[in-house]
Amino acid sequence: MLGNPLIKKEMELQAHIKDLKSEKARYNENLYELQDNIRVKYPNEIMHSELVIKHYTADLQTANSAPKAIDEEGKVSYPLKMGDKVYPTRKEAGEAFKEAVCKNLGMMMSGKEIQLGEYRGLQLSVMYNDFRKMPQACLKGEKAHYCDINIETTAGNIIRLDNVINNIKKSIDDLSAKVKIKKNELEQMKIDVEKSFEKEQELAAAEAELEDVHIKLTQFELTDDSAQKDMFERLVDTFPEVMTGEKSYVKYEAECFMPLHVEMNSDVLTISQTYVQNGDLMYDPRIDFKVDYENKKVIPQSFENSGEGVYERYDISDGKPETMKQINDILTFADDWMDRIEEQGYSEVNVEKCEEHSKDYFR
Repeated sequence: MLGNPLIKKEMELQAHIKDLKSEKARYNENLYELQDNIRVKYPNEIMHSELVIKHYTADLQTANSAPKAIDEEGKVSYPLKMGDKVYPTRKEAGEAFKEAVCKNLGMMMSGKEIQLGEYRGLQLSVMYNDFRKMPQACLKGEKAHYCDINIETTAGNIIRLDNVINNIKKSIDDLSAKVKIKKNELEQMKIDVEKSFEKEQELAAAEAELEDVHIKLTQFELTDDSAQKDMFERLVDTFPEVMTGEKSYVKYEAECFMPLHVEMNSDVLTISQTYVQNGDLMYDPRIDFKVDYENKKVIPQSFENSGEGVYERYDISDGKPETMKQINDILTFADDWMDRIEEQGYSEVNVEKCEEHSKDYFR
């Protein structure tokens, strides 16, 4: 059986099918992810990014549309409005901003956001970022735009506010590029999600081949009689007098073990170990073999273990694979049983007229 090339083929196919099914499982996982990306994730991310771009664009337009002035150095500046006062130049705005920050520093440190006024059409506030351990300014339109500030400088903080506004354009460009990439990826995913598992036919062919191998193995098991022939040879060696017809019944005994009975009735060989329980003869176990002298093999017909309430019959002619498996299992059990019998040192008992009384052991 072990040398049967079908078994090797079966093992190879099972391993190959396992690998293909693992690949298909990964394909399915990726398919579910693609479907989720197409239906939910990517549309939501694109929509969110486009909304942020819309807000950023509105804020940038507001800031760029703010009235501007030329300071004493000839540089463009934007007025800073705080309360009812307007500081037109960068220098004046920077000094006023520094004064307001220093005045409210204690409240900022306590975690409050202080509204100062308006710069370039955007609401200006200051707060303390406890995580970064830095004071910050916020310009807020449709979105909030933050930058660190230095309470020791004047015009420098106004430059920082202008830089925040100038960086909005870069944020818009970066987000627009990401949206374009995501839209391209979304279109590609819509194509990929329609692709079937590329090794589906290979998997189906391997499964069909494995089924064919199983059928052939089943046919082989139903026709394989090597174990039956091996057991015939062993029984001839172990119980030669009964197997050759010299005696129809022999009893064997061994110290500390149940008696062993071997009887031939026509072409049925019965081997059993017995004990008495509550006056009843019990088998532990008993196997009936049909002996085929022409083909030199034995076929189990029944198995009994009285103490466990087990009694089974086998009809090899029914052509069922499960029957063949039962028969092979019993032959394996019988082979192990013969090993134990040899180890336990059984010897034949000289019983007068043993053959005449043999049936008393098996009623």
